[in-house]
Amino acid sequence: MSVEFLQCQLESETAPDIAQEWPSFIASLSYVKDIKIPRIVLRPNPKEIILHGFSDASEKAYGEVIYLQSVCDSSDNNTFLLCSKSRVAPIKSVTIPRLELAACLLLAQLTRKVLNALKLKIDQVLLQTDSTIALSWIDTPHPLKTFVSNRVAQIQELTKEYHWSQHHF
Repeated sequence: MSVEFLQCQLESETAPDIAQEWPSFIASLSYVKDIKIPRIVLRPNPKEIILHGFSDASEKAYGEVIYLQSVCDSSDNNTFLLCSKSRVAPIKSVTIPRLELAACLLLAQLTRKVLNALKLKIDQVLLQTDSTIALSWIDTPHPLKTFVSNRVAQIQELTKEYHWSQHHF
């Protein structure tokens, strides 16, 4: 009998077979740190390595995803999911463009972390959002409202050498 199939209430006693197995299970957790699962995200000898980042937002949440593409020849391209991140939208009502901008900032921060961790020569970094408003803010040199201006400044600093573009999801 496993824990996931047992329907227990908080006040009920633990089933005897689970209570007996529990100390052994807890002891075995110390070995989890030694488990290594190879994660292959690049083909051998790629001609080009491209990092693709996408961000999007809705009224309820926003998030981003980063893929790594290895281009070996014209017929052999592989793209692998590297990581993703999401956030629940604030309880206080925020406009969709501001949430899209928050998603762009989170993508910029995640991209920086990924690039620092990879230790690879990345040939291109392509960051994409479906928000024309967020893109125009990122490209805007003139003063904006404080909320927008602070996030745009961070995005520009983190991604000054990368290309932002629009993508419809």
